[in-house]
Amino acid sequence: MRTRAVSAMLGVELVDFDLARPCSPDEQAELRQLFCEHHLLLVRGDGVTPEDQTRFVGYFGPVHRVASGAQETYISNREDRALGTGTMRLLWHSDGTYGLRPGIATSLWAQEVSPDSSPTAFVNGVRVLDELPPELRARIEPLHAFHLRDTQAEPTGRWREEDIPVDAAPGRFAHHVHPIVYPMPHTDQHTLLVNEFLTSHVVELPRDESEALLQELFAHLYADENVYTHVWQNDEVILWDNLALQHNRPIDMGSGVRHLRRQSLDGWYADDGVLDWTETARAYVAPSG
Repeated sequence: MRTRAVSAMLGVELVDFDLARPCSPDEQAELRQLFCEHHLLLVRGDGVTPEDQTRFVGYFGPVHRVASGAQETYISNREDRALGTGTMRLLWHSDGTYGLRPGIATSLWAQEVSPDSSPTAFVNGVRVLDELPPELRARIEPLHAFHLRDTQAEPTGRWREEDIPVDAAPGRFAHHVHPIVYPMPHTDQHTLLVNEFLTSHVVELPRDESEALLQELFAHLYADENVYTHVWQNDEVILWDNLALQHNRPIDMGSGVRHLRRQSLDGWYADDGVLDWTETARAYVAPSG
């Protein structure tokens, strides 16, 4: 399978890959290996269909279904689609870190994008973690971060535990604690699991110390030299590792059409079957007391 580097930091393009042609089991295994190695796969398609994207995503694991039973949602500024995270700028994050089991992979297909539509940017938490100064890496190894999301409000900035209203409705604020140095279930790698959107604080530290440490980690993560910015073209399909990579929308969507079909995985196809890592994820939680 021919590939071409997308950037020095992450990702490969699958050259001459035909999304409409079903892959053999050996080809599917090769795709999963490429995904684990490079964390982002890009296919430049032509006449892509919903079935093509779903088939491709399904090579990696079971495709997630939302409450309605659909296997897709949309990130869009078209009036005929739900907006999801809205049309504004979106801070750096990995999806679902406020829950027990953040998703392993996310896919976007550019069904309709204008030349001036906002890009999607990525940073590689695995790479940044591996390149941290040894003393900083040693400091964060035993620490855990508290991740938080308000499930009812439009995102306007970073969520913090102290901002939760005392009269908040039960279940409105979803939160979970994860190790900062996070063992990814589908590879033997670790990633840096803190982000500027959903990480409230480091649970083992006083708040001022916690904030100073998070800002130090953010400076490493989001340094300009670590960022790959993808400018969308019609019929491109990207699948990325939601644990290895963080993504953002660096600018508002604007007036140009930006209509992306989104899918994600509920698990991962391992050699011995479907990896459901709920029990493993529970073992990552910080000990009480």
